[in-house]
Amino acid sequence: MPDNKLSLENILEEYSPDTEQAETPHIERVDAQKVINSTLPDPVKETPAPKPPTVSHERRELFDEPADKKPSADEYKPETISRKKTGFAGSDGLEDVKTETAVNSYAADDDVPAASGTPLIRRMADSTRAREVERQGRKKKRSRKNKTGYTYSKESPEGEYMYTPPEFKKKKRTRREILEEFESPEGKKYVTDIVPSPDAVEAAKPVVPAPRAEVTSLNLSETQEIDASQLDVHITQDAEEISRMKAKAERTKRIVDFNYYGDVQDVGRDIYELKTIISTRTIVLGLTAFLSLYITLCSRFGFPIVSFLSINHIRTFLLAHLLLGLIAMFYSLPVITKGVKNFFTLKPDSDSMTAMTTLVCFVALLTAFLRQDMAQQETIHIYMPVAILAMLFNSIGKLLIIRRAHRNFKFVSQNFERHAVVYVRDEERAERLTRGTLGDFPILAAMRRTDFLTDFLRYSYSADITDAFCRKAVPLCLAFSAIVSVFLTFFRTGSLFTADSLAFGFSIFSMLICACSCISLPFVTNIPLDNISNTTLRNKGVLLGYQSVDDLYDANSLLVESSLLFPENTVRLGGIKVFSNTKIDEALLDAASLTHYSGSVLQQLFADVISGRETLLYPIENFSAEDTGLCGWINNRRVLLGNRELMESHNIEGLPTRTQEGEVSKGHEPLYLSISGNLAALFVVDIVPDRNIRKWSEKLIKKKICLIVKSTDHFITEESIASYYNIPKDMIRVIPKKLYEDFDAETKRVVRMSASMACTGRFSSFAQLILGIKVVHSSATLGLIFQTASILLGLALCMMLILSKAFEFDYIYMSATAMVVYNLIVAGLTYLAVNRKKL
Repeated sequence: MPDNKLSLENILEEYSPDTEQAETPHIERVDAQKVINSTLPDPVKETPAPKPPTVSHERRELFDEPADKKPSADEYKPETISRKKTGFAGSDGLEDVKTETAVNSYAADDDVPAASGTPLIRRMADSTRAREVERQGRKKKRSRKNKTGYTYSKESPEGEYMYTPPEFKKKKRTRREILEEFESPEGKKYVTDIVPSPDAVEAAKPVVPAPRAEVTSLNLSETQEIDASQLDVHITQDAEEISRMKAKAERTKRIVDFNYYGDVQDVGRDIYELKTIISTRTIVLGLTAFLSLYITLCSRFGFPIVSFLSINHIRTFLLAHLLLGLIAMFYSLPVITKGVKNFFTLKPDSDSMTAMTTLVCFVALLTAFLRQDMAQQETIHIYMPVAILAMLFNSIGKLLIIRRAHRNFKFVSQNFERHAVVYVRDEERAERLTRGTLGDFPILAAMRRTDFLTDFLRYSYSADITDAFCRKAVPLCLAFSAIVSVFLTFFRTGSLFTADSLAFGFSIFSMLICACSCISLPFVTNIPLDNISNTTLRNKGVLLGYQSVDDLYDANSLLVESSLLFPENTVRLGGIKVFSNTKIDEALLDAASLTHYSGSVLQQLFADVISGRETLLYPIENFSAEDTGLCGWINNRRVLLGNRELMESHNIEGLPTRTQEGEVSKGHEPLYLSISGNLAALFVVDIVPDRNIRKWSEKLIKKKICLIVKSTDHFITEESIASYYNIPKDMIRVIPKKLYEDFDAETKRVVRMSASMACTGRFSSFAQLILGIKVVHSSATLGLIFQTASILLGLALCMMLILSKAFEFDYIYMSATAMVVYNLIVAGLTYLAVNRKKL
């Protein structure tokens, strides 16, 4: 792998923390038009402004004479121009109209017949084209193959021909032909996802001619032999090659994040390459761990193995562990270098824990070569299998990270309705919105519609709770192990710099480090994140990384609109009654216009009226949302839509009695419509709660999460929501009108948004994301408790064996096999603990 490639460890380190003129009425008959024109007064003649020449569609001007020929002076006679127009109308109307008008006379041609009172018009039925169409119709019955040339579907009275392309059927292509065209170089130029590909962008650029030299050494007037090396012709690189080289150089210098649509290919390529690298690393580490464990177990329990790998051949036994350790360290080199760097910069993380365990075990293996007899007698032990297991588990954790990023990027790079999930940063605004519902500090979550989500990789590779844990655990474990090993070595050998003391001291040091190595630490956060993100993605919700947990794991309230709690098909029209001879279509259109303008959930009732055509709706003026209904002006008419109290407060007469109202509504919500002070209609609203929303709202209430609702509908109150969805009334607040501005400020649409969670705007996705990060936080906390207990328990066991002087004889319980079994047991318990909780 080249050195300039970025590894996942580098990425994780980077991302941690006019006036219109009236048209002349058209009359089809020309002689009728002349009669009308003759009755009009003569307009005052003004010198017209010069106009550009227009193309005439008359046959004589288009074909018989050139287009640029100027009319001669004798083309029109002066007496014909000054002749007045007179019209005579008979008793039968316009059928006997005779108009005497000026007719063009041609002085050059005396054979032209005298013009009559009516103009000569060539009827389209007698035209040459009409005869051609008739002949083609006769020939069509004889032959079906006569479909050549242009066809004319319409002939206008002015003589214009409308061209219609001939119809033809496309040949059905096979799947193989489609794939071959797609894989061809020409086909790839037009392949786009969100943005055009580089090939399509390059192909769309205008062709720039090659630069020409000002002076040439070629004499074009004579033929001569010229050396090709002396020609002043400069051959430059292909533009596509240059762009690819620049892109590759940029990607090796910086980490490309998905901050605009142009990064989609770079980010997708980086994720794919990293996934390939981490997968290869995991496979190699799995093989080396298996071989190392097998050699160790065979030396302990006498399993069959080739003789030169047994502990009896101590040199080859140590060389085999050394070779396997070097292979594992080579493939995990980015982890080790990053971990050591962070440790010495006083910022140790989970990679530092793996790196320290690996280096200590490797140094202890090297010192064992100084006293091979002690290793053969098992006075000292080789703990390299534990170090390889630690590198393997670290690689599995990173593979979970990159798989989650790859899965989320496939969804984020698609076109969907993006709603970023964020928390309200303004504490005063959060307190105003949640007043009366919470007794704790408000952590308010909200959704904001956005066109683009930024910082995808930064959140996907963000630091987690284990990094903060290792910041304290790594130095403490190293310090404790070093102190114990130095003291014990000096107490046993009386020296620190002999071969015996070095081999013994590093063996004790590596034993203590392996006891507190926490090889399952990568499982603590990555397994819950992988489970929850995979679950939320099926419900169109994206959970990028652990930064979401840090932001909203303690959220105790959600900002939602009433349309989220009552989506489509939950509000139905149970009946309608019309008053005062009101037309039902007018009443429905007025109500639809008013509810659509206000964003009310009642617009579902009248969705079929407009059928998706919002242009049919009337504009609303002076709109106001009252506690009892909606009010607005439509075409200078006051329209009210609300309950009985709204009608009574505006003195609307003709209201039915409450008994009649109950008979019509039958227990459902009655909704009155008045137009211009007159009662127009009574709608019966039937609300059917959504099962999915009820399920998620009940889960939210179990986690003590309140709902802060904005509604412009008078019938949506705390009591109604509590009865529909079976949740306590004190966990719901419908905000008053004065807080609409605060609500809109936190939920308004933005163009770009940096967020670690996103969904399609549905209530179920929103609630599932909030509940999911709570599951991740509790699982990670439980897993971290297990890791802390494993450190304490491992060090306690080691100290008990040391104090009991078991090391003086054959301390089997402190061997490499015992350490491998202990760490695998802790890893299994940790996996079960973090994988137990589900949504």
